[in-house]
Amino acid sequence: MAPSAPPPPSYDVSALSAGDAQAYLSLIVQPVLGRVLSSSERAALSTGGGAAIAPIIRAWATAPELAEGARRLIQQKLSVSGARDGIDFELPGHLAAYVVAHDLPWSTLITADHCVSAEGISIPCDTGAPYTAGVLTTRAFLVSRSSRFNLTRSSALVRTFICRKYPIDEALQPRLPKETLIPMFRAVSAEEQTDPRAQSGFGNGHGCYTCHGQFSAHAQLFVKFDAQGRWQADADGLQDPAGELGRSTRGLMASHLIDPLAAQEERSQVLGTPVENLAGAARVIAASPVFAECAARNLLELALGLDAATEVDARLLRDIAVAARRQGPDPTLGQLLIETFTHPRVVEATMKSLVGGLP
Repeated sequence: MAPSAPPPPSYDVSALSAGDAQAYLSLIVQPVLGRVLSSSERAALSTGGGAAIAPIIRAWATAPELAEGARRLIQQKLSVSGARDGIDFELPGHLAAYVVAHDLPWSTLITADHCVSAEGISIPCDTGAPYTAGVLTTRAFLVSRSSRFNLTRSSALVRTFICRKYPIDEALQPRLPKETLIPMFRAVSAEEQTDPRAQSGFGNGHGCYTCHGQFSAHAQLFVKFDAQGRWQADADGLQDPAGELGRSTRGLMASHLIDPLAAQEERSQVLGTPVENLAGAARVIAASPVFAECAARNLLELALGLDAATEVDARLLRDIAVAARRQGPDPTLGQLLIETFTHPRVVEATMKSLVGGLP
């Protein structure tokens, strides 16, 4: 058996010229901190070249401007800002800025037991739910993602915080058993699809179970939140017989579950773990390695202008998340920032893009 080839040499960030190092950080500093490089940073790069990159980024991790970068990140990812119809769409951004300003774990964004006012003061969130899950329990998030069967809320949850789209690898997110779902969502072929509404084009039509076996678990977390983002204790998750498919009564959305008792409950399963409600789901997501990996990807999107559909090597994201967790088991955004933008592969790929693009 022939010996395997040696791994390629690691990209040497410290060997970057002063000009290249300045070009790299100039690209990142505006979207992350909202400013240009300072005179002291330019001076450090002029004398130190690539060796100055890590110390500068470590300083960014505790810079006051990073809080506003966190606000921009969340506003962009969730498409929320301003105010409309009495709803404060700034609440998610306020909480993101607060988390960074107080050097809290980035997971606090979805596990906080409070929201934050424009003045930076802890306040109750605005859904009326008997629990809180940070930005997930703001009317801003819920209203901007309201849709039939709570599908858009579910998609936003997994896209933003675990960086996945449906169908998800079943090893990460097991499907609910077919028999627990309404017949429409059990089908995996034309022969199995018995609901004419699916046959006429709703959702994936014939292959509903492929995605909805997982959608169903996440959508159930939102079954008691109406279209205006208010929590209703007596929501039953049942299809309104006179309404559009996927809608319940009183502005609520229908459940995927066939059992009427189960349809009205918020309890579900997320990443293979049973949870009682959205707050429990947030804690499970926050504790999963994929949360930190996704946060690193979100930082790359913010800083480099990547599209959400751009492929990023999963091994790279795992490397960044592991390194960040070495600094603390529940890393801050600053710690994730350091490990993301000092990673040799990130620097290398960025520099290649600056001089002609990547294939």
